[in-house]
Amino acid sequence: MKGRLVAKTMVVAAVFTGAFVTIPCPNASASGVLELQMENMPTVFGMAVGALPDYSGSDDYTFGFAPMFRYTFEGQERYVQLLANELTVNLIDDEMFRFGPLVNYHFGRTDDVDDEQVSRMKEIDDTVELGAFADIIWTFSEDRRHRFTLGGKLYQDVGDESDGFRANVSARYWLPVAKPFDLNVSVGALYQSDDYANHYFGVNPGNVGTSALPFFTADGGVNEYYMVLGGIFYLNKSWLVSAGIRGSVITGDPADSPIVDQRGDSTQWIGGIGIGYAFW
Repeated sequence: MKGRLVAKTMVVAAVFTGAFVTIPCPNASASGVLELQMENMPTVFGMAVGALPDYSGSDDYTFGFAPMFRYTFEGQERYVQLLANELTVNLIDDEMFRFGPLVNYHFGRTDDVDDEQVSRMKEIDDTVELGAFADIIWTFSEDRRHRFTLGGKLYQDVGDESDGFRANVSARYWLPVAKPFDLNVSVGALYQSDDYANHYFGVNPGNVGTSALPFFTADGGVNEYYMVLGGIFYLNKSWLVSAGIRGSVITGDPADSPIVDQRGDSTQWIGGIGIGYAFW
């Protein structure tokens, strides 16, 4: 395992919007995300640490940390949020619906991954993605901590790296099991376009480098399913501690890629813990 604590490898973000612990994968698809979300806080700052795969499909793990900031406009539901490498802006002033643009700094795959063969492949540069997100939120009582959310995100590469796109759909349930503790269960699926999947999971003359991996073409599709179990402990009105674990299974062509099938593991785990402070 390697500790990557520089800006390029800020891979863990604590987002206490009531709260999140979100850990985007620093290499390969960057699609692995541990997300604990409940949006009932105003302006917040947070920080978290965690462990996650060296790259999407790896069986080696690394550590990282990253900050988070979110500003909610006074008396509104609109907000601006920076979550590690992703900036989102909610344009809708409504308790049930959220929608807005996003900008994501997509980490590539460096040559310092632990796997000997994958590290010898051509590096994948970092890039920028533009997209949008949307959420529908149902609350079950006056307590906004008890809620169910359906959400989706769409990302399009605009940095001339993969030229592909990806999408994430999720369902998240929050249950306040005690006054200071909330429990979260989430499930989701990830879609990748052909260009995206082949760029990050394919092996060809252009990216094989000096590795001995066999050539492989990866088609897109719904290529990963995941489940999250996590919780939030409210130390007081302002201080929060959040933790969670995410298990996922890579499927389809990416699972058959030699990067995953021969050198890694289609079962992926991410875990993190963070602390945040809310300004009321």
